[in-house]
Amino acid sequence: MLNEHIAFKTMLNRQKESKQTFSLYALVDGLEYERLFRGEIEPDETALPLFIQTNNRDVAFAGPWLITMNCTEEMKNQIIQLEQTYPSVTWIISSHPLMLVFNHLERKLHTREKDNRYALLRYYDPRVLHKLANSFTKKEREIFTLNIDEWIYSYNNHYYSFKRGVLL
Repeated sequence: MLNEHIAFKTMLNRQKESKQTFSLYALVDGLEYERLFRGEIEPDETALPLFIQTNNRDVAFAGPWLITMNCTEEMKNQIIQLEQTYPSVTWIISSHPLMLVFNHLERKLHTREKDNRYALLRYYDPRVLHKLANSFTKKEREIFTLNIDEWIYSYNNHYYSFKRGVLL
């Protein structure tokens, strides 16, 4: 199933065009995963929860998870099924290792409002990511996607690249 997915095909095309090696990661909403599969994602070397700060560690299961496609076939199939059921999966292609991408994404979760209040930026939700893509300046997009070569998501039955616009 995964090798038919646009994100996987995009990664392979990038590798053909470049001398770099790329990895494919899924950014998954843990709450929607639990809702569909009636169980939590289990953390291991292929699945890391982004809620690691003291104030949100207790709800890590429900937050975003960065999952490398070195995971089991069962997990890959579940991620694709989840993407087809709920707006809860985005795909990241990066030439950087898992922990570098993880650290970058974890730092971007928390933002400060103009009135100095902190807020959670739910960029792992494709609907929010789509709005961000249309509201960021080119420079903001570059900073936000540092260490990310491509960020693909489905919105209203179309695939988009956070960096390049409509894909399919």
